[in-house]
Amino acid sequence: MTRASVSVARCTPRVFLRGRRSMTSPRSTARARIARRVLAHGNRARGNRVDAVIDPDDVDGVPYEAPSKQPSDDLRGTGVVLPPITWASDAWRWGSAIGDAHDAAAVVRAALNASEDARKRWLVSMISTSPLPEQNYVPWEECKLVLALSWQLSGHRGAHACANGAGSWLDVMENLRRGYYEENNSVGGDVVLARDMGERLSEAGRGLIVDARRAASEATNGDEVWTHDAVRRATAAAVLLELEFLEVGI
Repeated sequence: MTRASVSVARCTPRVFLRGRRSMTSPRSTARARIARRVLAHGNRARGNRVDAVIDPDDVDGVPYEAPSKQPSDDLRGTGVVLPPITWASDAWRWGSAIGDAHDAAAVVRAALNASEDARKRWLVSMISTSPLPEQNYVPWEECKLVLALSWQLSGHRGAHACANGAGSWLDVMENLRRGYYEENNSVGGDVVLARDMGERLSEAGRGLIVDARRAASEATNGDEVWTHDAVRRATAAAVLLELEFLEVGI
């Protein structure tokens, strides 16, 4: 367990709550609950039991109240500009020293490898993103690139074995590289990607997905688009935490 892991659930929820100033709907409250569960999972994955039990309506002893101001600058992505077509494009060229993927990766690495705080802020922004255009802090394609870079680094570190013994994260990266998750387009391909990631997570990680699905479904009366988006983002967050994204970067 590292010092960084001890601080995750204590520091980042406050950043998240500051960023939700204009959110008063049940959907936004559900995102806050999912974020807290994700961050608690980050502690559990590293053996820190201090925040292992979190009331979904309470952080650090303070009940969650949807504030009234505009979202702060705490919620933002890396600023990378991605081409309209990524993994299904011949110009993407994942793994090459030239191409769209190389150029995009340079921007993302520069932003997220700057500090652990930058990675914490990005992770919370990614979870806080919703289908609403004004809440598109971290586009899903940016999230997929960060996942791929994390998987790539796990290979270099020899840490690519999945927590539950179900193969290697490099298998998912290879499927992504060859455009397998782009074939069904939009929600369809992402459902398969989320499934493939979820099957490789630890029991705690899979529990997080169940929590995210329940919270989003209850808050939106079963809206499929919102629930799917919450599930895929919670799944991605669980993967990144299990690969020590906060500690080692991408």
